[in-house]
Amino acid sequence: MAAEKKPPSLAKIALAGGWAGSMEILVTYPLEFAKTHLQLQHGAAGTKSGFDRGVVHCLASTVERHGVRGVYAGCTSWFVFAGPRSAVRFAAFERLSREAPRTSGWDFLCGLGAGVCEAALCQTPNQSIQIKLQHDAAPAVAAKRYSHLPFLRACREIARQHGPLAFYDGVVPAMVKGALTNSIRFVGYRGLTRGLGLGGDGPAPTPAQSMLCGGVAGAVSAVASQPVDTVKANMMGLDRGRYASSLACARAIVEADGAAALFNGLRPRVVRVFFEVGLQFALFEQCTKIVDDLW
Repeated sequence: MAAEKKPPSLAKIALAGGWAGSMEILVTYPLEFAKTHLQLQHGAAGTKSGFDRGVVHCLASTVERHGVRGVYAGCTSWFVFAGPRSAVRFAAFERLSREAPRTSGWDFLCGLGAGVCEAALCQTPNQSIQIKLQHDAAPAVAAKRYSHLPFLRACREIARQHGPLAFYDGVVPAMVKGALTNSIRFVGYRGLTRGLGLGGDGPAPTPAQSMLCGGVAGAVSAVASQPVDTVKANMMGLDRGRYASSLACARAIVEADGAAALFNGLRPRVVRVFFEVGLQFALFEQCTKIVDDLW
């Protein structure tokens, strides 16, 4: 009888997940840029930003004014945190699910735990920095405070102007969103691959199959969590002081522009998350094999 295959160590999973996340963000960040601009332009902020006509207009006008580098405004934070975020996400899910039954209910609970860990340790400071830098660089903001500075100096200036806790602005909606999206993504990915007879005792999924299953699961999670993501973006932006709480922020957005404003930026986010999650799962499977061979 062949010996049972030993599961990879958490260190290998974290390394493969971090590698996959760093590669993925190079491709998908411009869509994150457009999504954030669309989320921050609601009427409660006082004025329209000029990006009302959608993602194509946002990206085209940004490139016209600032070149291709313009659609990567605030991206340094994502590059810094992309590896750690994916490492925490995959390692936490693996650790939580290693002793759990292979059922959708347990996958959902393990995904919730992995999402909370990722949001608390990496995602909140990552996106709080990115959104503040991007909001500061927007045309509607006349006096630039830190978007023109190198990354570390900008972080220091953010801490000086807003206090160290500014890196955890919006932590509550970030944790809610992280828990919701990760539970849907892991349940969806495992459910789709099992439905195709892949993984477990079956053949390993090909990169294309991992990309498709991960992308579909990611797109569903983006639609389900978009209102929370919109509130999170505004709680992390320069207008964060306007809102006493996440609920007050959601109420202000709805009162200004209607409930549909909670879904601002949905289209670029669905496209970005489809490729983000699809690439991460596909790259994770391949990176795990490479790490396993080298380690």
